Amino acid sequence: MRTLAQQLTQRYSARRLCAFVRALNEHAALQDGLFESNVLGQPYVGFGGIVLTAQEKETLAGLTEAFNAIMTKALAALVEEPGPVLRKLGWPENLEYALRREPLNRTLTPVGRFDFALDTAGEWRLMEFNSDTPSGSQEVSRVEERQWSYLANLEPGRLARLNPVIARTMAQALYDEAMFDPAPAGIAVTGPRLSPKVGFLVQGRHLTDLAQVTWYAEELSKLGLECVVGDISNLCLLGGQLYLLNQHVDAIYRLFPVEYLSIEPLFAAYEQANLNGWLKCLNNLRGFFAQSKAVMAWVWMQRGSGLFTAEEQEIIERHLPETYLLEDLPENFDYSGYIIKEFYGREGAEVYNGATLPFEHWQQCRTWRTYVAQRRIEIAPVEHVLPNEAFDGMQMVEAFPCVGGYIIGGSFGGCYTRIGGRITDSFAQFIPTLMES
Repeated sequence: MRTLAQQLTQRYSARRLCAFVRALNEHAALQDGLFESNVLGQPYVGFGGIVLTAQEKETLAGLTEAFNAIMTKALAALVEEPGPVLRKLGWPENLEYALRREPLNRTLTPVGRFDFALDTAGEWRLMEFNSDTPSGSQEVSRVEERQWSYLANLEPGRLARLNPVIARTMAQALYDEAMFDPAPAGIAVTGPRLSPKVGFLVQGRHLTDLAQVTWYAEELSKLGLECVVGDISNLCLLGGQLYLLNQHVDAIYRLFPVEYLSIEPLFAAYEQANLNGWLKCLNNLRGFFAQSKAVMAWVWMQRGSGLFTAEEQEIIERHLPETYLLEDLPENFDYSGYIIKEFYGREGAEVYNGATLPFEHWQQCRTWRTYVAQRRIEIAPVEHVLPNEAFDGMQMVEAFPCVGGYIIGGSFGGCYTRIGGRITDSFAQFIPTLMES
């Protein structure tokens, strides 16, 4: 894996590169709906690209599909585990029945993303699974396409996009899931499903999320489905049916965590409608649970069981860093070589490097019982170019890529890469992921 940093600095002046970065971020905000294209003055969209070798891409694609199969098996087994096991993994008791009885979806998640890092030994290592509400859709379609015409010229004929039709692929996966009948437990469904009206549920104050679901709705409309986009405050219950912006919806895709929805008065009706088969939840509870780092710890502990094939066991051993629930570790555990992660932490929040974590903070994390310890990955650094604070010069820095492998409708669908510090946080930049042709 390498970047195009050197080629960019050789081809363009520093001022020209700064102008490109500024223009890319303005276009991202004004045309692509990425309104948070600057984070505390730092540009979110970087001008450049990560380049995978053909072998690295093929291995990543294979691991993405393999871990999807592993997680699908894990969730099928977990919903049969007794209540105390689920609560140890952080699943609330009041949602236990719904988790066990919700209708199965076509896939674990219509659009998900496994985030990998390439370590210094050249191995892909899984860091987390964004199975519930993954971001990056506009970036890997609109923003990447805009950059491609420039990046392709840096090595003419030697580079290729991983999935030039990723927008269509995502829309098709959402369409297929919307058309897949929600069959209540014990009920046999016969006959085709009529075209459902799909509601996209979002917290409207998050403008980038609103833009993403609006983009999804536009893409699904091209496939013939009627869609409506609304805020959680636009959802209401009438005669046992859910309405979004006063329109009855047959299916819902939400682009915010289910725990936020669970505190809303309509959540019980939302779940009951799903359990009865009246409402199709495109991203359901099982898909949400799969995002928990506690599930990764459970998979690690079960890696030698008969649940997984011999090949899957080898993949877990080789590509999933050892991960433990903190409460399973002894008092004298040496956590200095681990990253401490909250079960549902996002964008680097509530993630701590054990090498610098004070003992009293470690003890507090143990008390909370919602953290895992995951063996720290020695990520292979790459070169990356960034504008300086004055935006009149460029600097070459050492950066660490997090390469997300999309699982779209059950198959590998492309990559979303963010690059920044050793822990990927909200300051990390997006850059396109390319491959050697």
